[in-house]
Formats: sequence, structure tokens, C-alpha cells
Amino acid sequence: MSEDALAVRLRSIFTDELDEQIQELNDHLLALERMPADSDRLRAVFRVMHTLKGASRAAGLSLVEEVCHALESELSRARDGGSALGGEQIAMLFAAVDALGTTRDSLRADKPLPDAALTALLQHVRGRGSAIPLVSASKIPENESLPAPAPSSAPVVHERSEDQTQSGARVKIDTRQVDVITGAAGEIAGLAAILGDRAEDLASLRTLHRSRRRGGTQDDDWDQRLTGLLRNASADARALAAVAGRLGGSARELRQHPFSELTETFPRVARDVARENGKQVRLTVSGGEIEADRAVLEALREPLLHLVRNAVDHGIELPAERVAKGKDAEGEVLIEGSLRGDRLQVTVSDDGHGLDVAAVRRGLQQRGRPLPTSEKDLFRTIFEEGFSTRDTATTLSGRGVGMGIVQAAVERMGGTVEVSSVAGRGTKISIHVPVSIATMRVVLAEVDGIVLGVPSSFVVRVDRANPRTLKRVDGRTMLVTGGRPIPVMTLASLLGPPFQEVPSPAMLQIVVLETGDRRLAVVVDDLIDEREMVLRPLEHAGRAATNAVVGTALLGTGVVSLVLSVPALLARSDGGVPSTSRALSGVSEESRAPSRILVVDDSITSRTLEQSVLSAAGYDVTTAVDGSEAWRTIERQDFALVVSDVEMPHLDGFGLCERIRANARTALIPVILVTSLDEPAQRSRGLEAGADAYITKSSFDQDTLIETVRMLIGRNTRSVE
Repeated sequence: MSEDALAVRLRSIFTDELDEQIQELNDHLLALERMPADSDRLRAVFRVMHTLKGASRAAGLSLVEEVCHALESELSRARDGGSALGGEQIAMLFAAVDALGTTRDSLRADKPLPDAALTALLQHVRGRGSAIPLVSASKIPENESLPAPAPSSAPVVHERSEDQTQSGARVKIDTRQVDVITGAAGEIAGLAAILGDRAEDLASLRTLHRSRRRGGTQDDDWDQRLTGLLRNASADARALAAVAGRLGGSARELRQHPFSELTETFPRVARDVARENGKQVRLTVSGGEIEADRAVLEALREPLLHLVRNAVDHGIELPAERVAKGKDAEGEVLIEGSLRGDRLQVTVSDDGHGLDVAAVRRGLQQRGRPLPTSEKDLFRTIFEEGFSTRDTATTLSGRGVGMGIVQAAVERMGGTVEVSSVAGRGTKISIHVPVSIATMRVVLAEVDGIVLGVPSSFVVRVDRANPRTLKRVDGRTMLVTGGRPIPVMTLASLLGPPFQEVPSPAMLQIVVLETGDRRLAVVVDDLIDEREMVLRPLEHAGRAATNAVVGTALLGTGVVSLVLSVPALLARSDGGVPSTSRALSGVSEESRAPSRILVVDDSITSRTLEQSVLSAAGYDVTTAVDGSEAWRTIERQDFALVVSDVEMPHLDGFGLCERIRANARTALIPVILVTSLDEPAQRSRGLEAGADAYITKSSFDQDTLIETVRMLIGRNTRSVE
């Protein structure tokens, strides 16, 4: 090997070594920052710096070598003197790690090294009087003209000794080679399917031949040869499928990476964000040993980084605030990875102040959005695009900022994301994605002559249903099977043009889908099969198309099938089934019990007026004469909304509203205050108590009341207009 080639190879190896050493330094420094007197950690940091000094000398990187030598001297003085590192020294070491990371990135991208940053760091360390200028072989002139390292796109190959080739040894290979193997496995699987189809064709041909022979034509030799050909073709198809299975399994194993590789940089991220905001945070990762497809882990990196930053920046309180609440001054962010069948579940939780439910409700009202009746649906709205930094940074403490980006990234993988929160105790974000997006088990169905795939992990069941057994509730077609009614839509209407619906058959082919607590039954023209498919990305198709599918799969016939994103389908279903749906025409309407509203007023005249207005609009109205009676009624019955006066004996409207908000069962019930108190201070008092709307009796208007009710709980199906 020539000197130039050796130099290139040494720099390439040094770049890979930096990856491991930088992560090790971050881990040790994070521990030292928490326990500065930990001598074992101090010695570990010293060893890493010593190793990097020698490695950078071998790679001909003299400036990096000098920096490592200076830091080694600083660490040696602390180690030998038995003293703990101070905050300034640890900050300097973190800065050194960042500079080394920039150096690694520059080497990998074949860009000039960050000499200015390294020189400034070196001068800072030497300015402390702890390091001696270093003269080494790497500073001899002939070593200063080393050629640039090879581009990072070149395959990384490591020579192996004989004992490294034993079973279980890890070898670095170019990820493009893994993709080639995966693609080849998919092509072989497709060929095996085609060969299987050919065997079926031969079987049909033999059947035809035998029928002709029974008609009088005799050709035993031809029949025997055809039977032998059929037997061999079937055996070849099985053998090819077995080879494809082994090859695909090996390719999947090559693509597997531990979850810890995804999260190894997150403790440093949490530490930096916490220091910027004057907070104390401990980030813990569990489940680091589980493995998933590298493509899945890479796709999760940015969403999880965003969640970690949000948890620290906007979820965890300041130390003084935490202590005042009886919490530890140091907040905790927990990342948990686990496997649930063929799904990877990742949760990011914190023990901060949690989501501000009232603020979320106000944010929706300001945008004229109806308020969800359940807490889960309410929390789900933070993923909507409307929750931007400018709009919600104060009311939501930033928790909704950019969450739509997280959801979009997860759904592109065919995954789901859910949020839960408890006031004063923290927030938890749960992500569910496939373990692998290279292969996926899918249910194949035909729609308008096109074969589409649905990931099996979202399929609850497939079924056949008589159209006459379906019901219409609130204008939506529902599948009622004894449990909770499930909305029904044709997959053709859900996807839209160019897909066309077919007339309703005698029996509907239905696929019931589920993500989280949401279900949807989709009607397809025909159910074909369930298969393990090799997925390939859909490229150059536009954002709308790529968000609606998780990839493409090659069928045995050579036809390319789109594999649909179930979360995207459920998002589209929120609009309901078009009234022109031919496949679901003739479904009978089933009435639903009207929403129940409680009207509270000590004036019988006002109480009767409001009851009459709401009853005429189709609502079921119950009345109470004051706040105390209203609260006793609420404890016994469920209500969709409360309309209350303010000035009442025993318990006024403000007190009733506060009591409703303080109870976990009733906290989400919308409250409208209708009162003669029109002073700004009274309005402010009502909103502070948790009221969703404030209507004055002096300007009372029936239409205003009805529109406010509809904005908060929706239009009633029995409304008379």
C-alpha cells in the first residue's frame, strides 16, 4: 500500500474512531457534571484523550493532537492532585467534544478542518497554564501535505483477523450493500410467486388435457411429462421461496441496530437545553438493547430530538418552582423503547407541569374550532398545524410547537403518535411504528381494479356484511356488531379520484382498521390475500401521495401495489362518507339521543326562556335553580354542556364553574355563563373560573346562544329549523 493510500485509510479509520470516542466522552462528562468527584470517570476521560492524541498523530492531524495533549495535561493535573473538576473545566471539555465532533464531520464530508475553533480552544486551555506545547513527528513538514480523506460515501471496509470471522462478530459494511441485498430478496420473492403462478397454469393445462383425454383423445406420455413438469415447477417454487426467505431474513438482521444507537446523543442534548434555561434535568433511557431497522431509527431521530427538547424546555419547571411544588429540584425525562409484536413503541415522558387543558380549550375557541368531548381527543389537537410557536407559546407553554412535524414523520412510517398528560405530574408522548419498513406483512385488497395493500398490524379483522345491517348515525354509516359502532367508508371514496366506487354488492367485503382508540371499517371490492412484502419507497410522487402511502410492493404478477398509510386514512375519514356513495346507499338512518344540557338560573323566567330555546333546537334540557342543586344534578347525571347564571344563592355561577373544573370527571364539560353582569372585571372573573363563553342578558339573542352551544358541542341531529 502506498503512503498516500495509507494516509487516506488512517484518516478514515480515525473518523470512525472519533464516533465512538466522542460518545464515550459525552457519557463520562455528563456523569462528571453530576458527580465531579468521581475519580473513575475522570480517569476514563483521561484515557480517551490519551487515545485520541495517539490516533490523531497517526492520522497526521497535528492540531487535533495538540488539543488532545493540552486537555490530557489538564486532566492529569486534576487526577494526580486528587481534585474534582470545576464547572469551568467541564464546560471546556464539553466545548472540546463539540470541536472534535465538528472535526469528524469535516473529515467525513471532505471539507477543511475547523482550524479556527481548534486553535481558539487550544489557546484557551493553554491560557490556564496547564499544558506544554507539543512537538511531535506529525509536525515534520513532509507530513503536512497528507492527501484529503476519501469521501464518506465510499464503502467502509475493515480487515478482519481469523478470530474476528467467528459467529457473532460484527463487521461494518456499506449500508447500500444491505439495501441491494434487501432488494434482491424482494425480487427473488417476486420470482418465486411468479413461478408458483406458472405451476398453477400447468395444473390447469393438465386438467384441460385430462378432460380432452376422457373425451377420447389418448396421450399418456404427454400427460406424464406434463405431470413431471408440474411437480418440478412446484418444487422449484418452494425451494426459491425458501432461499428468498433465508436471504430476506439475513438482510433484515443486517439492517437491525440497537435502540441505544438512536438515543446515545440525547442526554447531551437534554443537558445543553437545561443549562440554557437554568434548569436541572436528568434524562434516562431504558430498552436500549432492543433492535429495529436502521431506517426506522434514523426516521425517528428528529421527532425524538424535538420531543426531548420540548420536554426539557417547556415541560420541566425551574428548580425553585419544582421545590415549591414538593418535587425534586432536578426534573426527569424518560425515554423508553419496547417491542410490541412487530411494532416498536417509544415513549418520551417528563415529570413537569403537564398540558394546560384550559389553555388548549381557549386556543381551539379562538380558532372557532369545536371542542372535543373526550380528553384524548382534546390532547390530540396539539398535533394540528394551528398550534404554532407564536400562537401558543404562552398558553400551552410551547408544548404544541412543531408537534405536527412529529406526527407527520411518524405517519410517513405507517406509525401513530398519542399524548397523555396529568396536570402537575407531566406529559407522555407515545410513538408506535413498525420494527422494519423494509418488509411488512400486508392485507391485499382490490379497489376499482387496482390491488392495494394495508399493513396487517392495523387490521383488527376482515369481515363480510349485509348492507342492510349497517346504520346511519349523525349522517355517518356505522357498523354495529354488539360493541361500539364503527364508522364505515368505501376505500374508493376515501382515496378519491381516480378511484371509482362500484354498485353495492349483496355482501360487502370489509376491513376493520384500528390506530390507538380509533377504528374505521373500509369497504373494498375484493379481498385477495395476506403476504409478507418487501417495501420500496414511493419517489417523485408529491407530498400528498407520499403521506398517504408507506411504500410500494412488487406483486408476483409483476404489478406494483401501493401500501397505504392507515393513520392517513383515518385522518381523511374525519370528513365522513359522501352522500353520493353508491356502495352504501340505502342505509337506514338511526336516530341518536339528543345532547343533554343543564340550564341553571334562579329566575324561573330566564330559566324557562333558555330551556325553550335549547329544546326547540333539539337538545335534551334539564334545569336547576341554583349552583348547589346544579352540582348535585351533575354528580348524578352526565351532561354535554352547562348554561349557568352567575348571581345565584347557595353557590353562584363562578363557584359552580370552578367546582366543575376541579373534578376529573367533569373538567372537560363546556360551561356558558349567561348573566346581567357586563363589567370587564366580571367577564375576566368568569374566564378565570374556567368558563368557555360569557353571554350578557342585556344583549341576549337566541341565535347567539344556539351558535355558541353548537360551537362547543356540535349541531344536534334533531335540530328543528
